[in-house]
Amino acid sequence: MGRGNKKGGKKHKRGKKDGYGMKALRFKEDGQEYAQIKTLKGNCRFDVFCFDGTDRMATLCGSMRKRKFVNQNDIVLVSLRDFQDEKCDIIDVYDGSQVQALKESKHIPDSIRLEENEFTEDIDGIEFTNDIPIESDDDDGEEGIDLDEI
Repeated sequence: MGRGNKKGGKKHKRGKKDGYGMKALRFKEDGQEYAQIKTLKGNCRFDVFCFDGTDRMATLCGSMRKRKFVNQNDIVLVSLRDFQDEKCDIIDVYDGSQVQALKESKHIPDSIRLEENEFTEDIDGIEFTNDIPIESDDDDGEEGIDLDEI
């Protein structure tokens, strides 16, 4: 009652590793614009800043849902709506190397920052920030913790 093939399971998963190549860079066409994700609203909806200077609400198109993930500050390609200027649809997401290629070819401005914005809050004179302090290697006159003494 043995099987001829020693490997069980689904056969269609054997060719799954074919997607390692870099996909072709998609440039904007008429009715499309580059944008940056500003806030995540949930239910595949986002607030985006389009590079034509307009803030819009964007929806992830159906073919990208559950297949591609979009995070804050990502650069995306949106399709503008003729009948609603304040809404658009996300049709493509760019990774870091593709964004650099778009900047070099002058499709998106160089002033676009990909890093997350710095968080700083001041409550009752105490400043909270998300910066990690950089410690210097200078030990002039400072006592360090000596593990031998413990």
